[in-house]
Amino acid sequence: MATPFTGPAGAVRPGGLFAAIRATLPSLVPSEQRVAEVCLARPGEVVEWSAAQLAEAAGTSAATVVRACQSLGFRGFQHFRVELAREAGAAALRGEVGRAGAGDPVERLVDTVFEAAAKVLADALGPLDRASLTPAVDLLDSAGRLLIVGNGGSGPVAQDAALRFLSIGRPAEAPGDSIIQEIAARLLAPTDVCLVITSSGANEPTLRAAEAARSAGAPVIGITSYTSGPLAEIADITLVIGTPDWPVGTDTIASRLASLLLLNALQLAVGLRRENDPQRASSLVPDVLGHSVRAEPAGPPEP
Repeated sequence: MATPFTGPAGAVRPGGLFAAIRATLPSLVPSEQRVAEVCLARPGEVVEWSAAQLAEAAGTSAATVVRACQSLGFRGFQHFRVELAREAGAAALRGEVGRAGAGDPVERLVDTVFEAAAKVLADALGPLDRASLTPAVDLLDSAGRLLIVGNGGSGPVAQDAALRFLSIGRPAEAPGDSIIQEIAARLLAPTDVCLVITSSGANEPTLRAAEAARSAGAPVIGITSYTSGPLAEIADITLVIGTPDWPVGTDTIASRLASLLLLNALQLAVGLRRENDPQRASSLVPDVLGHSVRAEPAGPPEP
């Protein structure tokens, strides 16, 4: 179930409502899924409909429409419709993202991809339970060992996160091999943390590592694009970010972009807590980079 929206009707919902609906779809029963899918496909019409009209379009009952809205975190259909109207209006102002075509010049394709990225990031915070952020940072800051696990498209995200945590003196490891990930997870202690990244929430090698960490007694933090699924059942804290929908092609870059930014924010929060830590490694990074960048050749001697 989505995080309940407890603010008054008409209050601004952080992030994108459409992303929150997509993230919650797998947790809905089939009849509620049909209601949500109609809302995603025809938002401009739904805001003008009654619950009975939406029920007819979804092939279900008005009572199911109300239950679907409640499952999405709203008090009922009227509350949902107010927020949907607000979101549909904001989306109309942003405009539709153009579709890439075989005859498009490269310059137009570049514009389309960046426009799509801007839209995805604008919606990315919709499913995020903000109350889970501070507990997650507490665990990341206090962990003895920090094991970061990601496979497939999430592998580079895990590697980037490990580097960012290392740069602030927070030791972290992100093995690239799934067997090593599982072995490392089995060796964790209850004072350690396993940070798991999988957009689908169902990547098998990643889940095996998460299960191993949990069996070892280590807390598991999951970053995913869906509010329910195997990872949500394993993780102690689940951070749902981004959107499963990428409006250009069929790529997983949408979830990777959002995950990278969320991890950047988590690393920043941990780093700010460690500003006075003598083990802080930020001063080491320029020194290391200084050895890895070739100096420009010296100019001709002055006459």
